[in-house]
Formats: sequence, C-alpha cells, structure tokens
Amino acid sequence: MFRRFLFWILVIFSACVDPLQIPIPDEDKRIVVDGMITNTPGPYQVKLFYTNKISTSRLQPFEPVTGALVAIKNDAGQTYVLTEIKAGLYESDPNTLTGEIGRSYQVVIQTPDEKTYQSAPQLLTNPGEITDVDLVFAPSALPSYNATITDALEIFIDSKGVTGDNNLFRWRWKTIHKVRAYPELEVILTPGGPVPNPEPCSGHIRRGSGTVQVGDCTCCYCWSYDYSEKARVSKNQFVNANTFLNQSIGLIPVTSMHFFDKYHLEVQQLSLSEEAYDFWDLVEKQQNGNADLFQPNAIKIRGNMYCVDNPDEEVLGFFGVSGVASISMFIPVDEVPYAFGDIEIVPYSCLAYFKNSTTQQPVFW
Repeated sequence: MFRRFLFWILVIFSACVDPLQIPIPDEDKRIVVDGMITNTPGPYQVKLFYTNKISTSRLQPFEPVTGALVAIKNDAGQTYVLTEIKAGLYESDPNTLTGEIGRSYQVVIQTPDEKTYQSAPQLLTNPGEITDVDLVFAPSALPSYNATITDALEIFIDSKGVTGDNNLFRWRWKTIHKVRAYPELEVILTPGGPVPNPEPCSGHIRRGSGTVQVGDCTCCYCWSYDYSEKARVSKNQFVNANTFLNQSIGLIPVTSMHFFDKYHLEVQQLSLSEEAYDFWDLVEKQQNGNADLFQPNAIKIRGNMYCVDNPDEEVLGFFGVSGVASISMFIPVDEVPYAFGDIEIVPYSCLAYFKNSTTQQPVFW
C-alpha cells in the first residue's frame, strides 16, 4: 500500500515540473572565406560557405555559397576571375595566374545577394629556405582513429629567413603513403552467419558461399594523404640572425601500412604578413590551450575579410598570401627502430576506408 502511495506522489510531482528550457541566441549565419595564393604554381582555391546556427540540433554539413563572383586582384591592377568547379569551391586558371614575390594580392567576392566582400591587400614576401629536416622516433605519441596509441616520428627542421624581411613564418607538412585493401573479403552478417559481400570495385562477385574474380580490382591500392592539423608559427624573439634551429613542427604516424610501400613527406615554410602571423599565432594558442588544464578563455579569432557594403557585418575566415619554400623526401624504414609485421587486413574499398585517399598515383611515385 505504501509503495503504491509513494508511486502516485512521484507521478504528481514529476507532472508539475516543467522541462528546463535554456534560451540560445539564434545568430544569423555568417559567410566564411578560406583561400590562399602563393608563389608556387596554381591553381589556387577559395572556399565559400555559411556557418550553421547555434540552434542546429545536430551536426550538419556547412551550406556552400554557390553562384558567387570570385576574383583575385594584384597591385598592378590585374584581375583574375575564378571558376566554380563544385558547390562553394572556386579555382583560378593556372595558365594565367601565378603569385609573384614582391607583389600584393587580395580577393574580392560578390555573392548572389549582391553583397561584396574583400580582404585587405597583403604583400607576398620571400619564404626563406628550409635547410634541414630531421625525424626522431617518438614511441606511443599519437592517438589513432580506433582509440589506440600509435608510434610516431617527430619532425624537426632548421630554416633561414631573409635579411631585411620580417621573417614571420608558418610551418606545415603533408605525407603520402600507398595502402593495400582487400574489398573482396567484405561480408555481411546474417542470422545464418557471415556471407561474402565483395564490393563491385573489387573485381569479385559472390558465388555460393565464396567469391570468384571476374575483373580487375580498382580499389585495392590507393594513395592516402595526411596533413598537419595544428598551426605552428615561428617565435622570432628566440632566434639569432634569422636562423631557426631544431623547430618541432609535428608528429606523423608510424604503422606497417604507412611503410607498406613508400612513405613520402613534404615540409613547407610559408611567409606571413604581420596580420596573417597574428591570425595563425592565435590559432596555435587556441589549439595548444585545449590540452592545458589552465587554458585561456576562448577567443573569437577574426580574419582579414570584411563586407564592403556593411563594415559592421561579421565575416569569418582568412585569405592568405604566402611565399612557400619546401623540402620533399621519402622516409627510409630505418627511421623506425624495429621490423614491421604484416599489414592490417582491410576488407573494404581503400577509397572508403583510408582518409584523403585516391587511386591516382602521384607523378613522382
């Protein structure tokens, strides 16, 4: 009897409690600009998209800005119109535009609603040179996609600036490695157990309880690209004679798959204007602060874009103008102090499983 009485008391009280409603400001969407021009051959790209509203109940893809007029202008009065190659992605003609050191550039954008946005002109400066790249084995240094910890190689560089320039730099890297997959081994689970379900690109079909090959596999071998995700800028107050020594610029993963065939590394040094340096320095501090117990309060990082028609409108993103110096190398397997075992058996298309992957072999491979 007492339990039944307690039950109804709880029902009555729960019915009288309204759910907590937290008002969230429903901000207007903002345009975001992401682009760059360098002194290396194009094409150069500019991405345009809108932010999602805070009230969005789940993660959704950003809305691309389509049908815009996008152009890059220089201080000689020349204008280069970009072409929209897919929704929100605009690309220059590599046969007509290559950035020149000593010249200033800006991007100008007109959206379909007839708003005009542009960046402040920036001077393309000399990137100096990278004089040395060193790799140091770092055991259990990287978290991997499946929540395990992976060995890594830490990248250290030496570089030099140019006398008389501001010598403000950003460093970044890119890797490429060949991967192997076995999409003919894919299965689906049924009440009677796993059943072969080879992907069409595997060149196999199911026959009975097994598979037979009927053509060539077009998704067994891919080249997977990886990029530095953390900003890294020069700390000029700690250098002498514009020489940067033993600068750690990131970690790259070490697995048997990365060394399955060849492992290629490209390191770049990008010159920055003072405005661009301040932008990337703030990005670096924010990223590093995320791992700090006493991290600073979040700061809204503003770029160099503004609305010509309405200077009070908030515009996000950055259009960069940088000289680029680079060094490329294949990483020898003896950088790792142990022998690798067999590669992981991946029963899926290499295009679907490995990030940033393509079946197009790099020209230098």
